[in-house]
Amino acid sequence: MLLERSLLVFFASLAVCAGCASRPSAPVAAPPTRLDVKTQIISPSIAGTEAELMLRGERALLEQKWKDAAEIFETLVASGPDAKLVPMAIFDLGVAYEGLGKQAKSRDRYLEVASRFPEGALARTALLRGAAMEAYLEEWGPLGTVANILLLRSDLDEIDRMSGLAARGLSKIEAGDDIGASRDIGDGLDIAEAAQFGTSGRLPPAAAELRFALGEIRRVRSERITFVNVDHPGVVPADFLLKIEMRAQGLLDAQSSYADAMRSVDPHWIAMSSYRVGEMYRSLHRDLMAIPPTDQAKSDYQKQIFFGIMHVRYRVLLEKGLEMMTRTVAMGESQTDSSAWVRRAEAAKAEMEIALLDERAAIARYPFTEEELQKALDIMEKKATSKPGQKPSEKPYRPTDRFR
Repeated sequence: MLLERSLLVFFASLAVCAGCASRPSAPVAAPPTRLDVKTQIISPSIAGTEAELMLRGERALLEQKWKDAAEIFETLVASGPDAKLVPMAIFDLGVAYEGLGKQAKSRDRYLEVASRFPEGALARTALLRGAAMEAYLEEWGPLGTVANILLLRSDLDEIDRMSGLAARGLSKIEAGDDIGASRDIGDGLDIAEAAQFGTSGRLPPAAAELRFALGEIRRVRSERITFVNVDHPGVVPADFLLKIEMRAQGLLDAQSSYADAMRSVDPHWIAMSSYRVGEMYRSLHRDLMAIPPTDQAKSDYQKQIFFGIMHVRYRVLLEKGLEMMTRTVAMGESQTDSSAWVRRAEAAKAEMEIALLDERAAIARYPFTEEELQKALDIMEKKATSKPGQKPSEKPYRPTDRFR
């Protein structure tokens, strides 16, 4: 009996073991596979991953395909890309807008980068380019604000500082602060001289901006000199000729600064400067023509002589201004520059051409010719410039001679 039970247990254990051997073992779970799923951005005309769009957009910028670049970066920015891509995508969108001539949109993108990411690698460059767009748009107040923010940074090199001083100085002079502007422009010119900008060849935009701002300072100071005695408009001031000399010298000094700015690699500064020179000549002519007849001119005939002599004597100023406006327009056509300054030059050129025609037509109706006026003017000037006891000078000096 005991033997039988032992045998049953033995054979049962063998059956259990056999069953264990024939049953397959449970599989070991494999670790989950990590899928790197890249975000796809899809718009009606553009599709791709964030990285692909950045690469395509930057390639379009390099090839100056501004419209393509703008569409790519607009799509990328609107998609809310990875935070690391945001500053560069917005900055590159600003570059694309700048290439398209959309300066206001470009300015907004640059300043967005500087405002949202002031500690980022692009902030300094974004401020510099934002300031350049403010100057282009003639937003003088905002230009000063951007310049102040820029000049507070500790990561500027000397060239960056020169750019900031040029921007702030230009902002000040356009606001009428020629004293404050002089300090900033003087400091900027010191940096430019130390870096040898302008010693030869073309000027970078920041150096041209400095020269333009210096021209603006000199222009403003020159045009403060007026010729009419407010209390006695019919009396020629004793220092009339001295005032003309001072005004003329100020004009020529400003013209010298503008001429330097015209060496810029940026056609916009060339157009601005050329226009300003032409406008200065027209302004001086206008101020001189505003002088009323003297009290000695009582009859209509005498007033006609006064008018005729003034216009014959100072016509060269209007002609010089017209010449500069013509050059500005021609430069704009050759450079395909449609900036506001070129359009202003076109309008001023048309106005000055009409003014010259009207002037000649008015004198043609008088009972004397221009040749007779010129002879009378020569006699008057010879007498005025001769000292007592001396014969009249054969060639009297006129302040306008230096403009010929």
